[in-house]
Amino acid sequence: MIRIGLLGPFQVTVDGRPAPIDGGRQRAVLAALALAAGRPVRSSALAALVWGEDEPTARHRLHAVVNRLRQVLGADAIRSSPGEYTLVLEADAVDVQRFRALIHESKHADGAAELAILDQALGLWRGEPLADVDADALASAHAPTLVEERLRALERRADLVLDAGGHAELVAELQALTNAHPLREFLWSRLMLALHRSGRQAEALAAYQRIRTLLADRLGVDPGEELQRVHRTVLRQEPEPETARAAAPVAVPAPRQLATDIPGFTGRADRLAELDRLLADAEHGRAPVSIAVISGPAGVGKTTLAVHWAHQVADRFPDGQLHLNLSGHWQGGSADAALMTLLLSLGTPPERIPPDTEGRSAALRTALAGRRVLMLLDNVRDADQVRPLLPGADGLVLITSRNRLRSLRRHEGAALVELDPFTPAESAALLQRVLGPEAVLKHPNAIAELAGLCGHLPLAVALAAERVRNTGVSVPDLVEEASDGTARLDALDDGADDVRKVFEWSYRALPPLPAKLFRLLGTAPGPDIDAPAAAALAGTTTVVALRNLELLVDHNLLKRPRPGRYELHDLLRVYAAELASAVDGEQGRARALARLLDWYIATGLAAWSHLQPTSMGPGLETPRTEVAPLAFADAPAALDWFETEHDNLIAGAGAAEAAGLDRNCWRLVHILWAHLDRCRAWPEIASLGAAGLAAARRAGDRAGEAEMLTMGASLRHLRRFDEAIASQRQALEIYLESGSRSGQATVLNNLGMIFRSMGRHEEAIEHLRRCVRLDEETDEPGDLAVSLLNLAQSYSEAGRAAEAVETAGRSLELLRELAHQRGQGRAMETIGRAHGQLGEHAVAASWLRRASDLFAGIGDRWYESGSLTLLGRELRADGREEEAEAVLLRALEIATEIDDPRAAEIRDLLEGQGEF
Repeated sequence: MIRIGLLGPFQVTVDGRPAPIDGGRQRAVLAALALAAGRPVRSSALAALVWGEDEPTARHRLHAVVNRLRQVLGADAIRSSPGEYTLVLEADAVDVQRFRALIHESKHADGAAELAILDQALGLWRGEPLADVDADALASAHAPTLVEERLRALERRADLVLDAGGHAELVAELQALTNAHPLREFLWSRLMLALHRSGRQAEALAAYQRIRTLLADRLGVDPGEELQRVHRTVLRQEPEPETARAAAPVAVPAPRQLATDIPGFTGRADRLAELDRLLADAEHGRAPVSIAVISGPAGVGKTTLAVHWAHQVADRFPDGQLHLNLSGHWQGGSADAALMTLLLSLGTPPERIPPDTEGRSAALRTALAGRRVLMLLDNVRDADQVRPLLPGADGLVLITSRNRLRSLRRHEGAALVELDPFTPAESAALLQRVLGPEAVLKHPNAIAELAGLCGHLPLAVALAAERVRNTGVSVPDLVEEASDGTARLDALDDGADDVRKVFEWSYRALPPLPAKLFRLLGTAPGPDIDAPAAAALAGTTTVVALRNLELLVDHNLLKRPRPGRYELHDLLRVYAAELASAVDGEQGRARALARLLDWYIATGLAAWSHLQPTSMGPGLETPRTEVAPLAFADAPAALDWFETEHDNLIAGAGAAEAAGLDRNCWRLVHILWAHLDRCRAWPEIASLGAAGLAAARRAGDRAGEAEMLTMGASLRHLRRFDEAIASQRQALEIYLESGSRSGQATVLNNLGMIFRSMGRHEEAIEHLRRCVRLDEETDEPGDLAVSLLNLAQSYSEAGRAAEAVETAGRSLELLRELAHQRGQGRAMETIGRAHGQLGEHAVAASWLRRASDLFAGIGDRWYESGSLTLLGRELRADGREEEAEAVLLRALEIATEIDDPRAAEIRDLLEGQGEF
């Protein structure tokens, strides 16, 4: 059982015991996930909240932090999917959620019951929210909203206590609150009432003078109407004003945003009557309907009906009408842009709009409280999209959606108005209105046939009429054109297929090459794509692909969310994929997907060479591709590519598995290892490795099976040691069968590292020495350098320091020949550590200083922090306390900045309480 406390100092317990979440970034990431517990959070949004930026480097750090959190909370506590993370907790595991649930419950209770629930909710607060979470963007996004929610709860509690006659006991509490929030007029009015009822009129009047002076000095304004009424009550002994749940909202100009009504609106008399009945029932208390959902297939006229009816009833919503098309306000799962638009429309000053979704949602409910507003939310995708936009009470929300929104009806009590295609009479009436009675009389049969081909879908009927009117094509000619293609005619038979027909005319306007690219983009795995990958998918050049991508953007069939990246709307993706099946066939789709995956593998191999230049290699041949794979200047560029394509590569592995492209599947999984290992994403490696292993076995590819089994060594990081050992021994059998000495060496190296992680140092040394001998025989200096370094580190951990110095020295010579700087630094660090074990602290310090300087020069802060910590220990052992303290302070500074969990151990060293 995990419990998380954010309403005060940060708290995390696992099964009743405090959990060691020490790093500042770990706290911030966990807090951000906890605030959305149970809901997925985009990795880009997490990075921006925690680091204040959404860059590949921030997302790279995020992967590492999430995996450290999993080690503390459990591997299943944080679920990952492409581009997002979800904290999986019980419903009441986070105090913020419990607080909000209780506040919601209190609104349905009365008197003593309501007061008891509010006391329970307020009792969850232990101090300032997110007080010790080191992430400014996260705190500014959520803390003000939480503070406001607490104050509103306190204000409501004050009213209940006053109503119950508890004025005397309330005075001290209200005095403390007015001191803490001196410009909050509501609190001052309740303090004055409590003092007045307690017979302390002079103090009540003095309180009024204090708040009046404060408002004048700080804001240059007079007390509001509520305060003035209470002042008159105290001064003149008038009857007291009734308490209220909250202060009256500030008056703002009523918005009038409804789109223009369509002249000559056609049909829908039954649905207009149904909407009238729903509104009448709600107004007369016969039904609680405040949300009505107009649902039906694409192009059925949902928006037209909603706008027309909204104009008819606009006078019953004197506080305004809002109209928002949500198809343009749902980027990456966030309702932020929609909330911003609504708040600005209601007169909220921009500087008072919270930066986060929950804060804006709360602000919207506050702005709408007590106001009779009609809100038309158009093109809603699903219930989760619209929930943040719903008012708490009052007014009416009219929603249009292709989704029937069952969840919204079940939980929020929304009423459903289902919209079907036109009747033949309604279709004929629309065509006659656009084309005129002469056209209908001239071609009555063709008119009826055209409406039938459109499936009586209002949008399709209207588009057909507009084409006849604007282009001069005759109705019979248009019928003949629309009848061409049995598949397209069949697509008009039901509501879902009507969407395809609406898209068909846009698609048919494309030249052949962009039309082909559009179809194949529906087969591309992952959320987006760039021009080189699109070129590989379509089997063309990058220049041609880029030109066609931009043409698709111009035709509104493709979006360019940021420079160089392109994505399809979800509905267009489905449509494009179905077109690809129909036009290109399953074989054509499979060939396109294989081309794309081959290109990803080839480019991934180029990136691998920068990220793992001395590793024992992926053991893969670069596939031949029509589009040249990308080349990378250095490791940061390679890492940036992996970060950018992270979701696409993982989705690609899944797509390959689903399409039966087993060889592509395991090879892509193997390529991903270089990136995921660097991110320490051990659970993802375990999951993908299992899929890759199954794919290699289905393909009967023994070499691939061995490579996937070899990846199983990463299970040691999840402490799944038995599985890790078993996977390596199975891989070793295959490598022995095939005679692959490099494969055998890789497995022996892995077994050595697994035994080392288990503390079985002599077994580790035995396997690593065998690995070294094989590497010497195969004459692979890069592999030999790695195995020697691992052996040296195992010697050191086994207490065989002299052998560690000699072995690490051999590794260092090879690494210098290879010009691998990070490896050289690690070898120097190993030599320094071993000299320290021998009691040669001055020599050890010299080696460790050289290592830390090298790491600093290449910008590797993780290793720099570690080597500086070792250096500080050796300097202290050599009696150079002042130098040691300076070095350890620098190590602590770096560790804190990069959210290194070793920071706590460095603090212990500085305080003289620990060993490193």
